[in-house]
Amino acid sequence: MIQNRKLKDLFQLLISLLALVIVIQLLQVYFFRWDLTSEKRYSLSDNTKELVANLNKDLYFEVYLSGDLPYGFIKLQKASLEMIDEMASYSNVRISYSLLSPGDIINPKKRQEFFDQLINRGLNPINLQEKTTDGSLNQRLIVPGIIVHDKEKETSVNLLKSVADLSSDENLNHSIEELEFELTSAIRVLQKTKPKEIAFLTGHGELNEYQVADFTASLLQRYEVRRIKAHDLADGKSNFSALVIAQPREEFSEQDKYNIDQYVMNGGKLLCLVDEVIASMDSLTTKENTMAFFQPLNMEDQLFKYGVRINPDLVMDVQSQLIPVQTALPGQPAKFTPAPWYYSPLLTAPDSHPITRKLNVVKAEFANSIDFVGNSKQITKQVLLASSDYSRLEKVPALISLNIVNKKMSAADFPAGSQNIAVLLEGVFPSVFQNRIWKGMNREKFKSESVATKMIVISDGDIIKNRVRGVGSNRQIEALGYDRYTKNTYGNRSFLLNCVDYLCDDTGWMQLRSREVKLRLLNKTKIQSERLFWQLVNVLLPLLLLLLFAVARFYFRKRKFAGSKQKNIA
Repeated sequence: MIQNRKLKDLFQLLISLLALVIVIQLLQVYFFRWDLTSEKRYSLSDNTKELVANLNKDLYFEVYLSGDLPYGFIKLQKASLEMIDEMASYSNVRISYSLLSPGDIINPKKRQEFFDQLINRGLNPINLQEKTTDGSLNQRLIVPGIIVHDKEKETSVNLLKSVADLSSDENLNHSIEELEFELTSAIRVLQKTKPKEIAFLTGHGELNEYQVADFTASLLQRYEVRRIKAHDLADGKSNFSALVIAQPREEFSEQDKYNIDQYVMNGGKLLCLVDEVIASMDSLTTKENTMAFFQPLNMEDQLFKYGVRINPDLVMDVQSQLIPVQTALPGQPAKFTPAPWYYSPLLTAPDSHPITRKLNVVKAEFANSIDFVGNSKQITKQVLLASSDYSRLEKVPALISLNIVNKKMSAADFPAGSQNIAVLLEGVFPSVFQNRIWKGMNREKFKSESVATKMIVISDGDIIKNRVRGVGSNRQIEALGYDRYTKNTYGNRSFLLNCVDYLCDDTGWMQLRSREVKLRLLNKTKIQSERLFWQLVNVLLPLLLLLLFAVARFYFRKRKFAGSKQKNIA
């Protein structure tokens, strides 16, 4: 009896070992991963898997988010390393990383030199303030960033996102959501042998190269940038991935319109920042009043044909930028008080689209309203930026006066509701020259309908315009979206970069910006009020369960052996 049981146990052990060996061999041949999270936070997109599976060079990640970090940054560090490990598991080349902590450098001079080097390489250190045990504040620099490089070149990735309306926990969670998009963007930059070309149109009084210098510098990290005339688009011979029309001030000729139209018909992408009203803050720096007037650009029929109309008006908004206003009485020292400048609305963006998800508010200036026109089923339309629900439309010509900041205005003075400022159009567009006879048309190459393409129309050219101070060698370029009065930096640059990325994205990379990782925060108020109860539960409940298990085990063993003893006596 005993011998048969031993043989049976030995047989079961051999079967188990054989099954284990078979499973191990199968796992070496067939690779799979199982993500049990509801939002699939540990799963890579198909695009990312294909990208890393077709790499031709080893990649190395210098991760500078290291050292003694707060818990939120530790989560960001852990998520970054997990993402790199996940990429390495699908890659056909070696992907490795190292953790580096610049703050651990003891020598202050060498530490500062190292931080300066990181800034020059594209990383942005942040000043972290922490409370010490004695209640004082301790400040130190950390670098939430990664430098990715192969054997030939490198690029930087700043991990920390800073959206003004989000809490610190939400910003860190948003940074985790953006990890796959940011890391794959860096890898794609390194892998590209020839970057895509972005063209800025000239010849119609558009913003000059200095007025768009900040945005251009950001584009140059991913694209090649050129400034062209409309005739460079002729005959569909251009290879530009997107065309930027930045605040033209002079009328377009029919020939230029035709070249732009055929560029679109052949699949070209447009980013149009067009004002239909002439008004400028520069005029108000020397006098209290200026005139705003309608100035058509001979593009109205073209945009109308594509599906939008820019109206000759000015959008005023309760949610607006603050400007300093002199409030001191005559004879007293100057005193400046911030007041809302209704002609500079702070635009909100829907959180549902990859271009605008988790985006800081965008600052506009003398923006016009946009209406959708036409009912083509081949074109889908999406609002990207809009004013608040408390807006007002000022028809032109109109007198713009600084005295408006002294007027007491209520919500009833802004009855127009939300107004569209930036819109996205996608689909098949009709040519503005369709069913028209014009001597400049090339009938052999003319296309009356586009292939599937997309365009973004923004009714304010100032959104892309950075401030320029000084001339010549003393010229200084301010950051795009920076307000020197409030010291805020608005989301203009991020919004425009996302626009260009979306227009140039033919394979769905921008959809990674829609990735959502749910933030499951504890209720801090409930924690404080029920702290003692849950402490007692955590300490006493395991002991109580252990005691109950011991009593139950003792009872059943006693009952079992008492029954066996009675049988032996019988």
